[in-house]
Amino acid sequence: MKKTRLLLCLLALGFIPIASWGQQEDAEPDHSYKPLQVKLNEDGSKYIRFITWHQLWLEANSNQKSLRYSIRRSRFLAYAQISPRFLILTHFGLNNLNAGNLTANPNTQSDNQSSLLFLHDAWGEFAVIPEKFHVGTGLHYWNGISRLTNQSTLNMMTLDNPGAGNSDVRLFPWSNITTSDQFARHLGIYAKGSLGNFHYRVSANNARNNIGALGAVPSYQVDNAIGTGLWNYAGYFKYDFFDKESDKLPYFVGSYLGKKKVFSVGAGFLYHPDALAVNNLNDRESVTHFAFDAFYDAPINDNIAVSALAAYYNYNYGSTDGFASGGLVPSSGSVVHGQLGVLFQNLKLMPYVTYNTADLDFTPETSNEFGLGLNYFINGHFAKITAEFTTGSRGATGAESSNIFRLQTHIFL
Repeated sequence: MKKTRLLLCLLALGFIPIASWGQQEDAEPDHSYKPLQVKLNEDGSKYIRFITWHQLWLEANSNQKSLRYSIRRSRFLAYAQISPRFLILTHFGLNNLNAGNLTANPNTQSDNQSSLLFLHDAWGEFAVIPEKFHVGTGLHYWNGISRLTNQSTLNMMTLDNPGAGNSDVRLFPWSNITTSDQFARHLGIYAKGSLGNFHYRVSANNARNNIGALGAVPSYQVDNAIGTGLWNYAGYFKYDFFDKESDKLPYFVGSYLGKKKVFSVGAGFLYHPDALAVNNLNDRESVTHFAFDAFYDAPINDNIAVSALAAYYNYNYGSTDGFASGGLVPSSGSVVHGQLGVLFQNLKLMPYVTYNTADLDFTPETSNEFGLGLNYFINGHFAKITAEFTTGSRGATGAESSNIFRLQTHIFL
């Protein structure tokens, strides 16, 4: 009898691991997102948070008759809440790495620096009055003039920034990009906070010393010798009618995928006195931009959510039409942008449409761009695949058009 019991026990012990292993194989994998965060105290109020992401593109351009692969973004961001009164953030990475700008040996000095990492953000912040009034300084992203000018690249509803396709208003939310800033970031001082459902952010920034060739076309120039064009000023203000959005970091969410009910209306500005030099350093023009926008993102029912944004931009480069800078055409005039997406939760699919139209002085005809896209959410914004087709007419001729298809894989942790 004892031998029988012993034999049964041994058999049970032998089969338990096998049975458990089989159950684990059949179990649904845990895809839930857990932040990469290190707690510095027992309750987790002091912590360091790490975020890393890659966006990879396959792009077909009908005009160039090309098929190109690129790393659209590769980034790493870390911030630490070492006290309720202090925050520090560092963000670095690269953009637009492709076969045309790869550096054969990054260890050697080269004229081509496109494959190198660079600093995007580096700032420290002090809570003077927690939630209501915070002051920070450094290389920052607390921008005017609109929601899209402050948007996060982690959770965009569309494949990329509006205007990243074909028209003459490429990257129009950052109308001065690469002129007075370091790729949409300024070096300066900012203040931000929330008073109930009202949110504000304002900044005073030391403009980049951008010396270019003078001529009939104005040049964005800072003249340190006479202290002209040294500073610019920006702000964005919005009101949340339903759920309140977080303003811990400057990056606005593109879509909450039905997890929040958000309706916000905002307005912003950028003012750069004596920024432009026309023909000589003493003949100066000021730059003034402003924008209005409205954002709605909410669930319709348990299965469907909608995301919509409309924005109007007005750019003024003094009495000039604008100027050419690094392939961009900052120009006086206006841009209207709209985007709409519908999420089907059970299918994990979100089709969307985008449209913008621009009436700019620098180009004789109106530019238009239309986009049609589809998001497939493997795990929300943490892992998704996006396909997008854009077609647009360029204002330089009013007739020239281009068609671009992009496929993006996006993962962030």
